[in-house]
Amino acid sequence: MTSLLIVDDDRYIREGLKKLVDWNSLEIDDLLEAEGGNEAMEKIGKYSPSIVLTDIRMPKGSGLELIEYIRSRGLETLIIVLSGYNEYEYIRQAMKFQIEDYLLKPVDAAELTDILASCTERLRDRWIQTQMQRESFLLLKNNILLRWAQNRIQQDQLREKLRFLNLSLLPYGQYQICLISWRSVHEDQLPPAEEQFRSFAIWNSMEEAAADTGKGVCFINEDRQIIVLFMGNEQDPEVFRAQNLAWMNELSPRYAALLKTTWINHWGEVVDLPSRVHESYGKALAEWNDSRAEAVNHTLAIVSRNPTIRLVERYMQENYGDELSLQLLADRFDVNNVYLGRLFKEETGEYFNDYLNRVRLDHARRLLLDTTLKASIIANQVGFLDSNYFFRKFKQKYGLSPTDYRVQAPLVDSDHDGN
Repeated sequence: MTSLLIVDDDRYIREGLKKLVDWNSLEIDDLLEAEGGNEAMEKIGKYSPSIVLTDIRMPKGSGLELIEYIRSRGLETLIIVLSGYNEYEYIRQAMKFQIEDYLLKPVDAAELTDILASCTERLRDRWIQTQMQRESFLLLKNNILLRWAQNRIQQDQLREKLRFLNLSLLPYGQYQICLISWRSVHEDQLPPAEEQFRSFAIWNSMEEAAADTGKGVCFINEDRQIIVLFMGNEQDPEVFRAQNLAWMNELSPRYAALLKTTWINHWGEVVDLPSRVHESYGKALAEWNDSRAEAVNHTLAIVSRNPTIRLVERYMQENYGDELSLQLLADRFDVNNVYLGRLFKEETGEYFNDYLNRVRLDHARRLLLDTTLKASIIANQVGFLDSNYFFRKFKQKYGLSPTDYRVQAPLVDSDHDGN
């Protein structure tokens, strides 16, 4: 948003200037005004206008005092000066403070419009340059941190690069990697734009949270997974590990719900030297690979010999999170729904809805063990629109509520792996 402050002690001149040009066409969408330099200084401190259009001689704080005030604070505000025919000495003094241009009263509309157009174009160029510099910095920072995690940079080079980036990350007593994966093996391939948005949204959320709390730094790897590098000086590594886990367990469900994405944390071990960070990263990657392989391999057995029912089973197992009904599948596979229901029961030994609930509950159980998502969010992800119905069915099958199951999982998981 481009804002402009008009400073003149004459109210009629201020009103006239506001009506003199088409502000919308110049993309100036916020007009402020002040009757002298003193009031203008207050408004600059409060609103930080992009452009100041000021008279040079005013009783309540001169334009020269205002311009000197702006420049003494290092502000890059663009300044246009208004003056009378006998005020060239004031203009000459103002030129020392890098003003954009000056206009003689009475102001010509076309001339003012041209000067303002030049100012807004310069502001756009400045914004683009700032964004490019920021992106270049972020890319460089991400590249250095990723090389560190992957053990692809010498420690003396790392120290030099971090000093250049003004990142004080060396040395700490403990380091630990948390790898955030957000793709579900059961989710369709996402468009590139959606992948970029999700990874950036997670990185941005975690980067802000880590910076605000001083927990560490965040970066992204080649697979668009987000890496949180925790750093601390706890004397007990187990205390450090527990603190990191508790912090992520508190943030993950909240951000996953806000960003509407799957969110799974994979942890590396706690290491005591910067040169061993790659060991923690490798452990987190290995944990992610193991969980992905388990998820891919975990498919309920196809029990039917009938080709149509085999297709139906496979479709249900791959699309359990979508809206599914006997009628929808009958339409999809071009059969009568009554016939399909009877044949499904004969071939699988289960009614259609019981089979579907079993598939959904099994995936819900695994999400409870592998993620920190809230049970209500998991219910929605696996296809239960009514969370109360999900809680009732889950307890009926596993003997525990989803929350209790997550807490007591080590005791009950082995009893249900074959279900």
